[in-house]
Amino acid sequence: MSTCPTPLIPSQLPPFVEFLRHAALTSRDDCPEARASWLKAAAHIHAIDDASLADLIHALLRQRALAEALAVAEAWSQLYPDRAAAGFQLGYVLQMAGRHGDALVPYSQAITRDPDHPQLRNNLAAAIRLSGGDPNEALMLLEQAVEVDPSDSNAWINLTSARCAAFDLTGAIAAGERAVELAPSNPLACNNYSLALKEAGRWDDAEMYARAATEIAPGDATYHHNLALVLLARGNYTVGWREHESRWAGSYELRDRLPALPGPQWNGEPLDGKTLLVWGEQGMGDVLQFSRLIPLLAERVHLEKGRIEWNSFPQMGDLLVRSLGGHVDGFTSGGGIESLPRFDYHLPLLSVPLALDLREETVPAAPYLCADRERTERWGARLADETRLKVGLAWTGSLTHQRNPFRRVALELCAQTLKDIDGVAFYSLQPEATDDVDAAWRTGFELMSYTDEFKTFDDTAAFVSSLDLVITVCTSVAHLSGALGRPTWVLLDVNPHWPWLLERTDSPWYPSARLYRQEEFGKWGPVLQKVRKDLSRLAKDKLRRANRGA
Repeated sequence: MSTCPTPLIPSQLPPFVEFLRHAALTSRDDCPEARASWLKAAAHIHAIDDASLADLIHALLRQRALAEALAVAEAWSQLYPDRAAAGFQLGYVLQMAGRHGDALVPYSQAITRDPDHPQLRNNLAAAIRLSGGDPNEALMLLEQAVEVDPSDSNAWINLTSARCAAFDLTGAIAAGERAVELAPSNPLACNNYSLALKEAGRWDDAEMYARAATEIAPGDATYHHNLALVLLARGNYTVGWREHESRWAGSYELRDRLPALPGPQWNGEPLDGKTLLVWGEQGMGDVLQFSRLIPLLAERVHLEKGRIEWNSFPQMGDLLVRSLGGHVDGFTSGGGIESLPRFDYHLPLLSVPLALDLREETVPAAPYLCADRERTERWGARLADETRLKVGLAWTGSLTHQRNPFRRVALELCAQTLKDIDGVAFYSLQPEATDDVDAAWRTGFELMSYTDEFKTFDDTAAFVSSLDLVITVCTSVAHLSGALGRPTWVLLDVNPHWPWLLERTDSPWYPSARLYRQEEFGKWGPVLQKVRKDLSRLAKDKLRRANRGA
């Protein structure tokens, strides 16, 4: 067949794809002459061997012509359904379109025909992971990939993350080392190695490789966001807040979710006669933590003779407006963009620290939230007959959060360690956890639950305010209890969420909090043993005080 050595021009692409599709259809109908004619017509436009078609697809992807690349890949796959190369390229284009689940079919078909096709195991593993598939299958594919080709840097890069997710930290560190050895100029290799080093508590090295990733690929927001988390965890707020602005493009949870508000983001412009809208973002814990900055921001806006409007999450109930609403000129919750008050500039809540140049020494201390007095008193009356130490317990964060597997503590382990402590009554603070609570009771862990009565965080705040202590993992309950100024023990993994900083048992954000940190990756047993010891002492102290009072 004749080929065309010159590059394909845009107007030639539609007929080229159409000719390939016709050839695929005729081959199904067992018309070899017609098939040959259509292939000859296509080959006059562009070469149709596997390598040339792959080159065409990648050229289109570089031009961001995603739909056109997909059309070529689909036609190629239809034409040659038994070729691993065709299935591989179709899977790759689908992944570039973010359709990781759809990529599984062509990748899986390709691997049955040629399991050793270059990058196939690696890409299939990535598609499985990104589509929420079986992580063990993805891990197995990557282990096979590096066994078949020990010099496959891409497989080592992905294996770093896969082993970490499987709680094989030693293996993850080894894979990360191998990845940066093979591909020292690959920003993803540096980035993934940095993430593993954080889990190992090697923070100097983690920051070094996080910085290296941003230097190699300065335009990639993902690497800047990961660097921001390292810097903030280490207390480097000066640079950390600035890097944290990359979150809307660099964070997996936030990417492409920045609301298209009808006005510019505020960058310090004069506010005389202007209205600034500050709005809640990310999770409930973020809103609870950073709402403390509203008074400082409002003071600055009012000094400049401007107005400030605040929009937050309806799940807060009246908690925020009761506690802090007096500082702003208007408060709303929920609603769409069309229901927002008029404004000249807007500011996401987690951009306020950068706007105020917040440092550790200038963090407004808790408490700054106050529960509803009447509801708190009602809970106090309902729990009045319980003379033991009343302790609230939260053992997991959002099940969809990518770090929850590392942050959560198995309730079974909590039950095993804490259930027979004298003088303590436990109360669940975990929403929608009926099955877990029932299972705990079956093991002898008497965990009371009133969470079905908690409709908003305002309800939870009233209940928390009637307790003696809250024990919680890193989740919104920790921020709520700390913001209320309640005694709070926070259980932290070795790579904690950045607000908890490193290597300290106290928190500048929440003076009433005591931090219990993992000393070894994935090991919660020693943490809970320390909690048990301290909780037993606290319960005995309460009993002694009660006996003296009697």
